[in-house]
Amino acid sequence: MAEGQFQTKEEDKKDVGPLKDRGCTDIICILIFIIFLGGMGVIAYFAFTLGDPWRILNGYDSFGNTCGVKNTKPENVTATLAGRDMTDYPYLMYFDPTVMLPDSLNTLNTGETTPKEFSMMLCVKKCPDVNVYPVPVEGLGGDFYRMWTYNKYKNEGQDFCEYDFWTTYGEEVGKKMDEISELTGLSGLDDKFRDVNYISETSSGPCPKYVIKSDPILSRCIPMFEELSDEIKGYFGSTLINDLETKLNALLGTDVSASQVMQYAMADVMNSYREIAVMCGSSLIISFIIILLLGWIAQIMIYAISILAAVACIAGPAYFWYVWYQAKEKLDQQTIKLESQIDNVETLMIYAIIITVICVVVLLLIIFLRSRVGLMVTLFKEAGFMVMRMIVILFTPIILALFILAWAALWSFVSGYIYTAGTATNLEFPREFTETVLSAAEKNITMVYYKDHDYIIWVWLYHLFGLYWGTEFFLACHEMAIAGAFCQFYWTRDKRKVSFPVLRGIWWVFRYHLGTVAFGSCIIAIIQLIRTILAYIQNKTKDSQSELVKYLLMCLQCCLWCFEKVMKFINRNAYIYTAFKGSNFCTSCKKVFGLLMSNLVRVGVINCVGSFILFIGKFLVVMITGILGYFMLSKDEQIEYWAIPVLIASIFAFAVAHTFFSVYEIGIDTIFVCFAEDETKNDGTAGREYYMSKNLMQWVDNSSEALKNLKRKKGQQRAQAKAAKAGKSGEVDAKQTEQMYPSLEMDEK
Repeated sequence: MAEGQFQTKEEDKKDVGPLKDRGCTDIICILIFIIFLGGMGVIAYFAFTLGDPWRILNGYDSFGNTCGVKNTKPENVTATLAGRDMTDYPYLMYFDPTVMLPDSLNTLNTGETTPKEFSMMLCVKKCPDVNVYPVPVEGLGGDFYRMWTYNKYKNEGQDFCEYDFWTTYGEEVGKKMDEISELTGLSGLDDKFRDVNYISETSSGPCPKYVIKSDPILSRCIPMFEELSDEIKGYFGSTLINDLETKLNALLGTDVSASQVMQYAMADVMNSYREIAVMCGSSLIISFIIILLLGWIAQIMIYAISILAAVACIAGPAYFWYVWYQAKEKLDQQTIKLESQIDNVETLMIYAIIITVICVVVLLLIIFLRSRVGLMVTLFKEAGFMVMRMIVILFTPIILALFILAWAALWSFVSGYIYTAGTATNLEFPREFTETVLSAAEKNITMVYYKDHDYIIWVWLYHLFGLYWGTEFFLACHEMAIAGAFCQFYWTRDKRKVSFPVLRGIWWVFRYHLGTVAFGSCIIAIIQLIRTILAYIQNKTKDSQSELVKYLLMCLQCCLWCFEKVMKFINRNAYIYTAFKGSNFCTSCKKVFGLLMSNLVRVGVINCVGSFILFIGKFLVVMITGILGYFMLSKDEQIEYWAIPVLIASIFAFAVAHTFFSVYEIGIDTIFVCFAEDETKNDGTAGREYYMSKNLMQWVDNSSEALKNLKRKKGQQRAQAKAAKAGKSGEVDAKQTEQMYPSLEMDEK
């Protein structure tokens, strides 16, 4: 640490500047955080012991077998079909596709003794690529049609019936069907071979009521309605297909009729991965260039961003409407219109409307806030000056992102084990048949489901709180480390003596202030947990709520959201105060709250105008990336839905821009808090000189008097320096006087 960079505790009696001799703050909080992490470790240990995340990834059948892996039969399970080797059976097929995701047996974990809806689930070698319908085929022995068809496909390698069915109580029917090579031979068979004897009314097997052509999605067989809708309606109308679509829409949260579009979109993403990579790389370069230019020519860049954004707000919507008009005109002239072309035109119109609304709002803000932009120029200059002297600070958000991603990945990994940490339990299920030749023992079936432990809800709450607290902890560490780096520049008169500010800021956090960080992040995590619980209650009771209750819950959710934003704002400024004063969390909150309240108008202007200017920079990065993507992909004939890759790259561009600009945002807030503290404790007179630069001093109420004092001192300094060099005075050391107000010399230069 350079000598003279920070004052000691004796010098800090003036209440200015960062302490050289710091002490640990809020120790009890970091101890609680460590104990809490230990609790998460205990939960993870038991989850690893009891859980199996492959049951989520691959799915598991009605007998507890995980698809695609070799299974071991649980000790407390008596189901004969449990514990099978499913290595060659990687896909999960549902007898009733309307009862899936989550598995139909999961309803038992809510306290019920039998599931409301049930579907037999089996692991299969491949998803069905054929359709088998539950309707008679006139003149072809329709009462036997499905069993004959299932046996036929079984012989071809696609078995749709329960494991071992054809070698146990279905052996006789299989042999009989093997003797019949044509559908016409089904007429006149004995009634014991009829379909209804082996197909239950509850879709519980042993054979399915119907089979629908499906595609594997997340190892589950999902029906493809686009290919069979007309065919099904031709047999028995649209009742079944509409029922299936309605249930799957509610279950999957999407329109299943758009599944083909989703497949094309995913294929386009895979085909355009090079262009997406170029767009993502371009967003990094654009963001970095804007950051560097803000540091060098802050004033010009701020006005340039505002002007460019205003031009973009006018040209962007106009161009998109022009492109939409051209595409629509071209489409109207075509006799045969492809669905992808229609979708692209509609997507263009939606994008044009959204961009127009956003651009109008942005343009109005630019017009009404133009007179306030000048106030932010000085803060941007100061932040740019400091960023350019510690350029490595721009890469700290990348390190933060890696920590948060690692934490989220670890949390998700453990969550997979917690979710599957149930106990394998037998379930005796009576199958219902219209008529059957099966014996009473064969009609009933023993299946397996995984029963949750009684305390699982508390485990999830604890685990979820850990996600929130850990994430906020990393964010708070980053904010305080960045604030510490900026504080070192502000509170050091000779900026040339500032060495390794970023590393020192990180060292301060991890050596002294982890307790303060844990305290502040815990408050935010508690609010987020309450909001999550409230959202869960809203979702579970949305159908049974009165309008008044819905309104009150929405108001409460809104109030909690506002409270979280306010606490994040207070926390950030408290971290800044701790960074340069070394005080604990509560003291920092009290002190910084007083500073902010005494500068309320300035705070409003800085947060509104400053955030708006930074938003303009982010908006510009996204716009340039999106336009670049459009020119790269719109002419590519291999891409059906170019809007999806452009949207993915634009989202990435916004995330990158937000990451880079967040450093500037923290820096501006830090400089302002330091400025307010400096203005409060000093007045520019002898012995109480400001630490702020001349640029910032013009915003002080007594700036003219302070500047005169500094100008007079500067004159005395130069005169004394000349006298010392000429040997006329031995009282003043030239080197010492040169470093009294180095910032003034730097400003002039």
